[in-house]
Amino acid sequence: MHVSKLVINHLNLDQVWWLVTSQNPLKHKNQKINLADRLSSALYINNNYKIRAQAVEMSLGTIYTYDTIKKLKLMLPRVNFIWIMGADNLLDMHKWYKWKKIFYLCPIIVVNRPNYLYKALSSKASKYFWHAKADINRFPIKNKLPSWSFFYIKPNYDSSTNLRKNIG
Repeated sequence: MHVSKLVINHLNLDQVWWLVTSQNPLKHKNQKINLADRLSSALYINNNYKIRAQAVEMSLGTIYTYDTIKKLKLMLPRVNFIWIMGADNLLDMHKWYKWKKIFYLCPIIVVNRPNYLYKALSSKASKYFWHAKADINRFPIKNKLPSWSFFYIKPNYDSSTNLRKNIG
């Protein structure tokens, strides 16, 4: 929630969508959590009308980020999407399905996470698209893809997994 609010304020965004999923394709299957429980906990902690927790991948029939963004852009062509993710995801992004093509679908914001700053900035994805890295204060660069930026914030040491465990 904290990160979403910072990004909304810094980039003057209309909304941030939390795409709640039951399973990260790169994680072990035994880590699968009931989608209804995840969505319920996301809705419970959210008290900001600009942040919308949704299970769009289920309704779209997608499991990969590339497919989800592509379908959303087709369905909502007037919306300017920005993909927001934690620095821990940039570290492993080169393992994602069609990871290079994601950079050509929409601008990407990578938010600092505890202990990931230098690892993320030296990751395979970061190095590959370093030429497309933009200053967060001039982001997004209109009509220019690929484009990504690193959002340096004071790290929050509460993981989403720990936050979900502490609810109710």
